[in-house]
Amino acid sequence: MLVINYNTARQTLRCLESIQQSTLLPDWVLVLDNASSSDDYQQLLQGAQPPREGALYIYHSQHNLGFAQGSNVLIDLLLQQQACQYVMLLNNDAVAQKDMLASLRAALDEAGEGAGLAGGRMHRLADPMQVDTLGIALYASLMPADRKTLDDHYVGPTGGCCMLTRQLVDRLKSVSGYCFDPRFFCYCEDTDMVVRAVLLGYRPLYVDQLLALHEGQASSGGGYNPFIAYHGLRNTLWMHIKLMPAGMLWRYGFLLLLAHGLMVARHTLAGRFLLMLRVYRDVLRRLPEFLSERQQFNGHAQAYRAVLKAQVTHRFYRKGYLQSVLRGACSD
Repeated sequence: MLVINYNTARQTLRCLESIQQSTLLPDWVLVLDNASSSDDYQQLLQGAQPPREGALYIYHSQHNLGFAQGSNVLIDLLLQQQACQYVMLLNNDAVAQKDMLASLRAALDEAGEGAGLAGGRMHRLADPMQVDTLGIALYASLMPADRKTLDDHYVGPTGGCCMLTRQLVDRLKSVSGYCFDPRFFCYCEDTDMVVRAVLLGYRPLYVDQLLALHEGQASSGGGYNPFIAYHGLRNTLWMHIKLMPAGMLWRYGFLLLLAHGLMVARHTLAGRFLLMLRVYRDVLRRLPEFLSERQQFNGHAQAYRAVLKAQVTHRFYRKGYLQSVLRGACSD
């Protein structure tokens, strides 16, 4: 079980407490403090209780590694345990349900090595009847988003609540050199990982069961702020350049361009045009690097491109998104 803390010790302690109520207790719980303030880090150290079973390890980084590299560090530490065959990732502002670990492990055990990773329902902590995410969906604009309805195709689990097999992690690292792309820092790093898994032939599992309640954006300030906008769009573009099959880019390219045009218009109207320039500038700066990686990865993914294509939801984007944008524009 892996959890990352960044200036949210209260939420992390709540998360750790919920894990200890599980019907299947983890053998190892690893927490990375991602360069939090000294007060927050001390609150974490002083409030963490010894687990009922297994071991708890708390690590501290002098620099904020982000979710992507922070998760990589914890995964490497956890897999030093030779007996460990499963890796569970849970957002620190989530509250685990009692059967979360048992349900995901049972699903992966039953499916065998072909699945590789699994996730399920996360609902909102403030309103447990409301869906927070049902995993990741990929829409006809080729833009990924949290899946809010079972009508949309499931591509894979979000990084905020998912279980990976050791075999999958080893495969991702052997092909790409990492599990999560550390260049992404945060946002879309889970989509990038899931798409690579699908293109390598894995079939992510979805368990239609409430696994965790999620507070949401406790570390990033909440709302659709410039930090989220920058990393979300930049990383999505990097993912498209690095992984998206040429046939899908050709088929859905017009809708992808339309999506970018709408985003530029939206942020320009909100006074964030310079933010958009920064996004495209930083994408272009690393274009050769990602094109080279694309060529290398394609040698491993030839046979499974049709599988990813079949998982596209044939709607421009998530249902209800336009209304939420208009509401946000009115509030701006």
